Amino acid sequence: MLNATWNRLSGFFRDNWKICCVLLLLLLFVFLAQRHGLDREITVFVVLFLGYVTQLFSVLVGFIAAIPLIGPPIANLISLPFIFIVNAVAYLVTFFSLRKGYGKEILGSRVLVTAFLVGLIIGYALGKII
Repeated sequence: MLNATWNRLSGFFRDNWKICCVLLLLLLFVFLAQRHGLDREITVFVVLFLGYVTQLFSVLVGFIAAIPLIGPPIANLISLPFIFIVNAVAYLVTFFSLRKGYGKEILGSRVLVTAFLVGLIIGYALGKII
């Protein structure tokens, strides 16, 4: 059991060494930014931007999923709220668009959001199968 876990973790670090370096650099940046009093909004923006560009957040979820037994359920709990947030934002946009009188455009936007969410779920399911 311990040997299999070590092999999975060492394989993960071997495959993602660049992302691990980016993670360490971002952690160092956050530490230095807090220590030297850099504005928090700037720090958050830099971390979110670099995390998005380097796909750091998906690698972190993958790292959490690599933990035996408890990792995959935690990764599912982290990634599931994204679907709820996208759907909630679409409902808010629909609500405010109806109040402004954009009735015809709402149908197209709801179809687009629904297609996006269905594609996301199908891609997630295919990723689990493959």
